Amino acid sequence: MYSRWFNVAVIVLWLTTMGWLFHEKVLPPLLVGEPPSYRTILHAQRSNPPVGWSMSVNDRPLGWALSKTTDLPSKLTEIRSWVHFEEIPLQQMTPGWLRGALEVIDRPRNALKMDAHSLLIIDPLGRLSRFESRVWLDPKTALLSLRGTVEGSELELEVRSGDFLYATKAYLPRNALLGDSLSPQTQLPGLRVGQTWTVPAYSLFRPPNDPMEILEATVERIEPINYDGRPEDTLLVVYRSDPGFGIGRDRSPRGKLWVRDDGTVLKQEVTFLNSTMTFVRLSDKESRELDLKSAIN
Repeated sequence: MYSRWFNVAVIVLWLTTMGWLFHEKVLPPLLVGEPPSYRTILHAQRSNPPVGWSMSVNDRPLGWALSKTTDLPSKLTEIRSWVHFEEIPLQQMTPGWLRGALEVIDRPRNALKMDAHSLLIIDPLGRLSRFESRVWLDPKTALLSLRGTVEGSELELEVRSGDFLYATKAYLPRNALLGDSLSPQTQLPGLRVGQTWTVPAYSLFRPPNDPMEILEATVERIEPINYDGRPEDTLLVVYRSDPGFGIGRDRSPRGKLWVRDDGTVLKQEVTFLNSTMTFVRLSDKESRELDLKSAIN
């Protein structure tokens, strides 16, 4: 028979756990509203034309990106992103295992161009169905590809590089917003300071046997920025490693978004190794011109 103090300890532990869950998972939505979902994001993006971005690495202009959302006849919705590097900064942007693969390619290092395409398929209920991500070198030299299929809370992943194939399964948190680390986010509607949500992020720059990491997004504060020659008050969203998925993980920012109060993402930063990749939203006119240029090329 257990002692009275043991029973008291169990009750205290249970109350502490429930208090943490209520404080961290239940109370925030009640106070600041529900975080973004695929449904709210698609509702905001469907009325928008293609969105173009200027792209730089450590403040050095290196390319551009283009984001497009399209409704399919099957009532599915696809979100496509294309990121083009005019030059790959090998030492700054690529991990050692990938750098070695790039260095054996028979072409001058300063002429290495790279393209990254990503595709998300969202079902009619606003749930992620599948995704793809591909990286190749100019002209169309296939380098890496990643495919994922969602079944309930299970994510089936397949990574290919040449003859190498790695397949695995991973847990996908309910209502999580899956993201490609290389693809800028165009809309995050309904943000409020204090909101948090889970972001499983995949990247072909991560090791092939560990292509995903779980991040926690938090709307930290209102922060003014200079955009298109004028000041803009924005909501700052910061991505960090989720403390619930590993003890002692580095909690330094992995990414940042500056979002206007109407949900429009104006600027985005992503950290790779010791480098910062920055995307700045182009005007509608510049985005249309980039869309036309990319279609021609």
